[in-house]
Amino acid sequence: MRHARFTRQLTLILAATFALALVAALSAAVWPAGGAGPAQALGRESSLERDTKGLMGGSDWYHALDVIAAVNEIRPAVPLVLLAGGSCARECTVSDVDWASQVVRRGGPAVVAYNIGSRNQTLYENVAFVKALPDIPTIVYIGVNLGRFTSPYTRKVVPLTPDPVKSARHSQHHYSKARILTLARKRALVSDWLKRRYPVFTARCKYNLGQLERLIRVCKRRGFHPVMLDLPRNIAVIGDAFSRPIARYHRGCKALAREYDIPFVNFVRAAGLVNRDFFDLAHLVEPGRVKFQRLLSDKTVRLLKRYGMAPEPSPTPTPTGTQPASPEPSPSPSSSITEVPGA
Repeated sequence: MRHARFTRQLTLILAATFALALVAALSAAVWPAGGAGPAQALGRESSLERDTKGLMGGSDWYHALDVIAAVNEIRPAVPLVLLAGGSCARECTVSDVDWASQVVRRGGPAVVAYNIGSRNQTLYENVAFVKALPDIPTIVYIGVNLGRFTSPYTRKVVPLTPDPVKSARHSQHHYSKARILTLARKRALVSDWLKRRYPVFTARCKYNLGQLERLIRVCKRRGFHPVMLDLPRNIAVIGDAFSRPIARYHRGCKALAREYDIPFVNFVRAAGLVNRDFFDLAHLVEPGRVKFQRLLSDKTVRLLKRYGMAPEPSPTPTPTGTQPASPEPSPSPSSSITEVPGA
């Protein structure tokens, strides 16, 4: 069957999350209460990826299409959580199963979580993705970074036909801590981006902010919950060199967050990422993924509760003659994790 692999994955996710939920419930009952270039630096791809994948033809692109087809066929009975974005988004979680299980371990309900980030994925393409999703409770994380605002104007039809053969070759992570760029090479990428990509960003930022707004409106119209998520960047190397372009797209995201009453989440600094967590300036490797996914899972738990997507646990009967234990206070979000007020 075309989606047998996703059926197995959904089964693994649900089995893991329901098992964790059962353990939590039982516990509560017993104990009450080829050379990197400037394009690669931020949101564009390495020569290795260009050599092994065609435009919108790579396994990560077809993985995204297969996920969309699978959730339409299976229609999971638990909330769906998606992360859309380019390759930087693709690299910032450990795995789909691990993410979904971690949501339960951190206090959330069972969910089906998919990272559908893919090489050079655009906001325009994400609109087509969202239109193709089934009508089920869904949180859509919209990954944003400098690279997302360099995409060119287009009116093309986005192909959404899965390819089981290409999708079967999917491997989420294209980067590893076994081989990262040298500090000198990363510093060179900073200068290179300012020289070659900054003018592109300047020319295309307004257009892509319009596509971001279009995506938010489609999510809202479908009854989904869009959440803008600032993607990782190597602050240890970049410093304040990109402060002006980052401030520009941040202003746009914050304005949209206020207008549509949705979150713009930024825990890039709160994640405590260091240079060795990155392959280059934006693609995480193993240690960084663990750090970033942990905060993403915590945020997911809070959003599921905020949007009424996390069922309240059944109260545990209090034995006669005893007083119920005082509930432990929920941990408050880190003050270094920023979100637009009221979103």
